[in-house]
Amino acid sequence: LSPDVVYFAAYVVMAEEQEKTEDDQVRIPADIKFEDLVVDISFHPSKPLIAAGVITGEVTLHSYAPAANTLVRTFKHHKRAARAVAFSKDGNSLITSSKDRSLQVVDVETGKVGQSFLQAHPAPVYCQLVISERMVATGDDEGNLKLWDLRKGHPIMELQENQDFISDMAVDEEKRLLLTTSGDGTMTTFNIRRRKKVMQSENMEDELLSVAIVKDGSKVICGTGEGALNFFNWEEFGNISDRFPGHPMSVDCIVPVTENIVCTGSMDGVIRAVHILPNRFMGVVGEHEEFPIEQIRITPNSEMIASCSHDHKIKFWHVAHLEKETIDASKKAKRDNKPKNLKKTGGHEDFFADFGKDLEVKPVTESEDDVDEEESDSDHDETEDVIDGEDANDSEDEEESEEFSSDVSDNEESEESEDFSSEDEDSRDLDTTQSRGRTSGEEAEGPKDKSNSDKSDADDSEESEEFTSDDEDSRDLDNSDSAEDTTESNGRTAGEKTEGPKEKSNSDKSDADDS
Repeated sequence: LSPDVVYFAAYVVMAEEQEKTEDDQVRIPADIKFEDLVVDISFHPSKPLIAAGVITGEVTLHSYAPAANTLVRTFKHHKRAARAVAFSKDGNSLITSSKDRSLQVVDVETGKVGQSFLQAHPAPVYCQLVISERMVATGDDEGNLKLWDLRKGHPIMELQENQDFISDMAVDEEKRLLLTTSGDGTMTTFNIRRRKKVMQSENMEDELLSVAIVKDGSKVICGTGEGALNFFNWEEFGNISDRFPGHPMSVDCIVPVTENIVCTGSMDGVIRAVHILPNRFMGVVGEHEEFPIEQIRITPNSEMIASCSHDHKIKFWHVAHLEKETIDASKKAKRDNKPKNLKKTGGHEDFFADFGKDLEVKPVTESEDDVDEEESDSDHDETEDVIDGEDANDSEDEEESEEFSSDVSDNEESEESEDFSSEDEDSRDLDTTQSRGRTSGEEAEGPKDKSNSDKSDADDSEESEEFTSDDEDSRDLDNSDSAEDTTESNGRTAGEKTEGPKEKSNSDKSDADDS
């Protein structure tokens, strides 16, 4: 091949690799940092704008882009924490609810408050949901639910079916049923058109903190305080149909990415992608470094999500690629599987930047090697010393055995006497040790331990008597044993005075066995 053909082929390969690299890299906006905790966020339905409710009561409006994020406007119409923010369906208004119990509607372009309901609830408002262009639902800390018609300027439905805070809300595509979860452990369904309660689930004995509708409206998912996902069949809201545990901590927020995939935000600061039916953890989408996740929202085109946390940041994550991920339904889910990293990088960031960050490799220095070698050498020397000591002890034992058996002429009798002499020495050492232990033990342990020691001495005496029948040299052992028995008999005589009649009879029986 000519050089021109080779160069052209190499150029084509490089161009293809560059295209693949550009496809893998997704440019996402940088983090938006705040001085205080961000409680809720909301995407504009058509513009690159994101609203944030801050715990101080401020509501900010930022424009986001891969190049830079810009603060557009700051609203200060709430006196206490802005707990819920949401754009209207057309994007012209920003609806906010606060801990100061108010519900207010602000014009996005001018920043002026169009509608204000200062005493919207008897308790601080906890969450809200924009149902349609004119209808908004709000729930407070005491379980009160209100349905507002912004054109009329007053609530058209007021119900209190829960005993604890309303944590989250969801509505079907037909805008017919409103689902609410509560801290009292129940999910309640309301008919929007008839303005009444339809059904309330059994108490799950755990807080229900988030809710989402998936699988083309056939399934409802609720996140719990224990970290499990509870599943309800549509229009079968009395009790759960399935339960999927696995989150290490509470599931505080859920956002559907597709009909089969949701992203969950947990108190451990991790955003996970979860596949629904089959139920599988797909991997980690993002994280806030162990800071609890407050809220997750998705862009109108479903390509990106944003999350806010206790680290005072809003972070952006790419999720359009999750739809291409495959799930093997033939394999069972395992808790010990390492979560897959599903993060997509933006710009110049490295995709493998977080890979293996939990692994710490400690380098081995020369000094450590030297220490290890010295320790191994010292262990080797100690082992040799022990072996030498054992050899020396063995040789001494052999010499003692030979001296002990020097008076025996027959070889077979010599071997037997050597065996018995070693056993006799062990028995003498054992008897001496036990005798000393009994002398000190009788003073501390009392009468009960004396009878036990007497029994063991009797057994030792029987063993020593068996050895005396085989060798003449063991007669000395009988004399020592008889002397010890005399000492033990004296000890038993003293012990009988304190032990009483029952133990005295036992000691007499033991003496009879000795004789």
